[in-house]
Amino acid sequence: MSGQARARVVFSRQEPVRSWSCRADKGIRLKAWDTFAEICGGAAATLAGLLFVAVSIRIAFIARSQELRNRAAQTLSLFGIVLIVSVLIAIPGQPYRTLGAELVVLAVIAGTGLHILDRRAKGERSDQAIGPVLEAVTPITVTSLLLLAAGTVLVFGVHAGLYVLVGPVIVAIAGGVTSAWLLLTKITE
Repeated sequence: MSGQARARVVFSRQEPVRSWSCRADKGIRLKAWDTFAEICGGAAATLAGLLFVAVSIRIAFIARSQELRNRAAQTLSLFGIVLIVSVLIAIPGQPYRTLGAELVVLAVIAGTGLHILDRRAKGERSDQAIGPVLEAVTPITVTSLLLLAAGTVLVFGVHAGLYVLVGPVIVAIAGGVTSAWLLLTKITE
């Protein structure tokens, strides 16, 4: 049984719970992180849907401005990052180092994409006063760097990297919510 996951059913008063246990050096104990992945993934998916509603309400103003379109795309990307992180955490029995490598790749791809959107947004300023505010509150650099740090720590086999991963998830959700709110409420006619 060396290195293989073993499933056991733990009975509680509510319903049976399946708990996967893996050797500490081979895989993640999902029991400890599945709730985090579910909550963050559900929140990110819901917020992405609400962003679509917010953008559709103000579509006439956002469509006219390359800056606002790119800021909205950055906000959607932040929610997408959290959703992907949640999916990666939810993969059963995945080794820490594999998760770390996936997070490093995600950080590089997301960081590059977010910075391209940021440069495009800065390229053509809109007449909307909200543009510079959105630029200031969008946490693209912090999210990308924290995600890269969490992945790197996990690649080196330090399991505390999962706790580091909480940082970029919270920063991305908070920054995305702030940006979505500003897109919905602060665009002037």
